Amino acid sequence: MNRFSLYPYKIQEAQSQRGIPWNIKQVNAASLWPRSQGDGVVVAVVDSGLELEHPEIAGRVVSPRNFTAAGNSSNLHDEIGHGTHVAGIVAGKNCGVAPEARIMPLKVFGDREVDKNILEAFKFILQYNQNAGEKDRVLVVNCSFGSPLYNPLMAYYIRSLTNSGVAVVVAAGNEGDGKPDTQEIFSYPAYIYEVITTGATNQNGKAAGYSNSFDGIDLAAPGTNIYSAWPGGGYRLLSGTSMAAPHVSGAYALLAALFRKREGRWPSTDEGENILFRHICQVPIDPLLVGRGILDLSWETTRWPLYRVELAAFYQREGAEEMARKAREKGFNVNIAKY
Repeated sequence: MNRFSLYPYKIQEAQSQRGIPWNIKQVNAASLWPRSQGDGVVVAVVDSGLELEHPEIAGRVVSPRNFTAAGNSSNLHDEIGHGTHVAGIVAGKNCGVAPEARIMPLKVFGDREVDKNILEAFKFILQYNQNAGEKDRVLVVNCSFGSPLYNPLMAYYIRSLTNSGVAVVVAAGNEGDGKPDTQEIFSYPAYIYEVITTGATNQNGKAAGYSNSFDGIDLAAPGTNIYSAWPGGGYRLLSGTSMAAPHVSGAYALLAALFRKREGRWPSTDEGENILFRHICQVPIDPLLVGRGILDLSWETTRWPLYRVELAAFYQREGAEEMARKAREKGFNVNIAKY
C-alpha cells in the first residue's frame, strides 16, 4: 500500500497576475537576480509530473521521466497539478525563485507504487549524474512529500545523493497544530539528518499553523497562498509545506550558480548548505517551527563569500597588505596574521 503522500494543504483558484508574487518578494530573491538567476542549474522535482509546455517552464526541462505505471516513461501528464505548481515555485519565469534554473521532472505519484517509484527516481538521479556532463549534473532534489513510516532504503539513497554532491530539500509536513511543544516527529524523509527540512510561513512572516514542528527543521519559507503554475497554462494558489520546500530548492540553485561563477565549479553539499544557511533571517519564533529562521536572499557582502581568507606574512607585511587589499576588492573578508 502507498505510504507516501504529497503535502499540499489547500488549493484555490488564481488569476494571472503582474509583478513579482509576494512570496518571492518576501525571500528577497530579486536582490540576487542581477548576479544569479539559477543560470542552468538542474533541479530534480520528484512529484506528480509536469506540464512540460507551461510558459513558466517550457524550454528548460531536462530528462523528464515517468516512473509510474500510468503511461510510458515519457508520460509526464500532471493529473493533480502538484508537480507543476512546485516546479513553478522553483524556476517559473514569472513566479519562481530561480527563473533561469532547469527542471528535471520525475513523476512518482499516479499509481499505488509510490514508495518504489521514489526509490527508482533517486536511483535514476544517481545514474544520470554519473553520465552527465559537469554543467548538466543535478544539484538539488525537491521532495514535497512524506510518510509517517521510516524507509531505510530511502535513507540510504538520500545519503548517497548528498555524499555525491546533491542537496535534498524536503517539506516538513502538514500535521502541525501551531504549537512547538507538540512535536510532529513522524515525518519522513523530513526527519532524516542529511536533508534540508523546510517549514512553512504565511504572508505576515509567522509560522503557518499547519506546518509540522520538531527539532529536525532547518529553516522556513513561504508556504501559504503561493501563486504558481498549474496544468492547462494556468495558475493556482496552493498552501502547504509542499510550497515552502521549492523556495529553498530555488534558493540553492541561485547560490550554487553564483558559487560556480566565482570558483569555476559546483559547490559540495557542505559548501552549498553553509552558503544557504547564511541566507536566513533570524526571527523571534520557536526554532522547532522555523529552525534557524526564514529564508532571506538579500544580497549582503557579509553573507558572501563562503570562505574567510587569512593572509599570513613572515617578513613581507607590505606584500600581505597588498594581497589583502586585492582580496577585499573581490569581496572577501580578510584577516592578516603574523606568525
